[in-house]
Amino acid sequence: MSGGICRGVVVPHAPRLGLPELVPDFAKDLVAGIHEMGAVVRADKPDVMIVNSMHYISTFNWHASTVAEHKGYCVSMEAPDMIAGEPYAYRGDPELGAVIGDEIEGLGLPCIEAASEHYSWDYGTWVPVHYMDPDAEIPIVPIPVVLAADLDETYAVGQALHRACVRTGRRAVLAASTSFTHKLVRGPAEWPSEERLRADRAFIALLLAGRIDEAWEGFADYTKFVIGEMGGRGLALLLGGLAATGAERFETAQFGPYGQSSASGNANLSLAVVH
Repeated sequence: MSGGICRGVVVPHAPRLGLPELVPDFAKDLVAGIHEMGAVVRADKPDVMIVNSMHYISTFNWHASTVAEHKGYCVSMEAPDMIAGEPYAYRGDPELGAVIGDEIEGLGLPCIEAASEHYSWDYGTWVPVHYMDPDAEIPIVPIPVVLAADLDETYAVGQALHRACVRTGRRAVLAASTSFTHKLVRGPAEWPSEERLRADRAFIALLLAGRIDEAWEGFADYTKFVIGEMGGRGLALLLGGLAATGAERFETAQFGPYGQSSASGNANLSLAVVH
């Protein structure tokens, strides 16, 4: 295909996943899945990866990243004992960022240029990116989660991301760095409740069947029930981006298991557009 979202992925980001030596035994297969999915993504040679992290938070405004190079040190503000200052250096895509801003503003939504070279990545961006693309082959465009945006607005911005990629001729991976259920409790190895496990599995089954429209139709009820991370906004953005492709079929895969982290539900999913 020419420009547009060519693949959507869901990828976890818990701080304890960040450094191999700190990954607990129960999460090692989940991290192996991130590696495996990353290899598939890189083999497809996308032009860019747009990463929507649930820990890159904006209260009101959408951000359009026009940074040419992302370089700095990642510190997890909530777990500096786990991620205390990990270096990263990845290219950005200023041209795509500018067009993303234009498309979001075209929806009548506030969007500001994120151009500061001093901005440091949050761990929700760094954890999946450094595993999926350890040699920094793919330019990265971060997208925040916006607290003032409801699910419908977030879905519409996902669609705008696809249009921006079409306009710039970029084959893009849209990555939702998020969990599914997110009712956290103390205890890293704790599982979600049985009811939320069942809801997650049913929703994941819809994604793996490529039933994007059906997943969106029931999404508000699903994410409210499971207490989705950041209200389910990351998954809503992903669904919007995938729906905008108009694809009738997706080549889907899950890499590694569905796994727990403090009673959140996590899985590595890939949905590649088939034309």
